[in-house]
Amino acid sequence: MDVESAIKVLEDLPGQPEQVKELSPALRQRILALAKNLPSVVLTPEQIAFMQIFETPPRQFAIRMAVDLRIFHILVERAGTPISSADLAAQCGAEEVLVVRIMRVVTGAGYAEESGAREYVATRMSRAMVVPHIEAFAAHVYEASARSCNRMPEYFKTHGYKNPTDDLKGPAQYALGTDLHFFEYLHQDPVKAERFNICMTGSKAGLRFWFEWFPVTEHLVNSFKASGSEPGTPFLVDLGGGIGLHVRKLLAANPEAEPLVLQDLPGTITKAKDLDSRIRPMVHDFFTPQPIQGAYLYYTRLVLHDWPDERCRTLLKATAAAMKPGFSRILLNETIIPEKDCPPLLAAADITMMSLLAGMERTKQQWIDLVESSGLRVVKIWHSPDFRDLEGVIECEVPR
Repeated sequence: MDVESAIKVLEDLPGQPEQVKELSPALRQRILALAKNLPSVVLTPEQIAFMQIFETPPRQFAIRMAVDLRIFHILVERAGTPISSADLAAQCGAEEVLVVRIMRVVTGAGYAEESGAREYVATRMSRAMVVPHIEAFAAHVYEASARSCNRMPEYFKTHGYKNPTDDLKGPAQYALGTDLHFFEYLHQDPVKAERFNICMTGSKAGLRFWFEWFPVTEHLVNSFKASGSEPGTPFLVDLGGGIGLHVRKLLAANPEAEPLVLQDLPGTITKAKDLDSRIRPMVHDFFTPQPIQGAYLYYTRLVLHDWPDERCRTLLKATAAAMKPGFSRILLNETIIPEKDCPPLLAAADITMMSLLAGMERTKQQWIDLVESSGLRVVKIWHSPDFRDLEGVIECEVPR
């Protein structure tokens, strides 16, 4: 295929979303890898480096401003009808020249399109930006992650370039000027707290659940039913389970996977409304002794990546003390990053965990080391067959 033909294929792809949806995961992965390498075909390494370094901060700013001014909502509500910069400025309450300067960056990044000089129309990316949790992320990342990342070089210079392990004296406290844990800092401001909750609820809702690919019936439910456990023994205890999204979905997909216990802090558990009678809500701080003794499964989803190793060990040891050897298991439903060729999104997530929480995304070996240092044994690490699933399941038990 000559260059012109290759260019034509690339030009046609964005206009065929339905066909692209039908591509296999392996082909999607190949396309992403090729797309990442495309700039090197036409630009020098120096040009690529300069563009990436120079363009990133203004792009973050412009997208955040477009969110604040509700520009994406204005564009999307027009259903494909272009709007002039003058009308856009009037509707969002900003000076036209400022709107034009912001929109140069927004359109250049593909978040909207110029239909003419100083005239704009929505794109698929514009529509994505009005999805509540995406919109909330744009504000949250700019206010929290970016602020912390911007000061991390200074933080590490003054802290001897050591990996942060104290969640009360980490990069976030240094950048935000607080002695509070980042979660406490957030909840001081109702607007920031609500925005963060929207981010987390929306992003987790968009991920596939582990039980969609894990052999729940064969490996867990059948074993539980055959165990001869006492009546009322919980099948699963969800630690830090929020308002119950996971346990509701698990029960709907696997009706025999019951009874279930949903645990979280008081301010969260009170919001867990209309639970199935087979789901028992319970106030519990997972760093304190686990009150449910001898459950079959103790489960966390994207919890441990929020915490440094020592805090994770506290959680794991508190849970292990409640487990029944030879019967109970812990399922850690967490991201498992590869040692090599880590996807950029996961690498960015790891730095974000470090910047805000002194937490981290962990490799397979780091998970094994953490589990074993907590007095537990890794039975098996389960990986999703779909590369788009960023999570795995680390199955652990108390050694006998």
